Amino acid sequence: MSTLQIDVTTLGWLLFAAAATSSLLTLSILWLVGHFILGPRIERKIDRRLEEGADRLEERLRKRFVDLLTGRSREVIRDRAMDLARGVGLIGGRRAGRDDDDEAQK
Repeated sequence: MSTLQIDVTTLGWLLFAAAATSSLLTLSILWLVGHFILGPRIERKIDRRLEEGADRLEERLRKRFVDLLTGRSREVIRDRAMDLARGVGLIGGRRAGRDDDDEAQK
């Protein structure tokens, strides 16, 4: 009966080959799953979201165009400008930042 003897160098190369083969197999399986299963799902999801966004944009543009034709856009712009001015503190009330800074310096 003969015994099999492997020196340390050969054992190291065999371990390296086993690890490389295992890594290559794992990466191949992950690539196949990503390319044939996950990739198409992600593409469909992106396409659906782009379509929904395009539909919303088209509807908003259509609404603004109709508002422009009917004259309603002036009222909307004026109301939004007033809301923004109130939010910043330009119309009515005091601006919080300036008065607080003056009191802190005293």
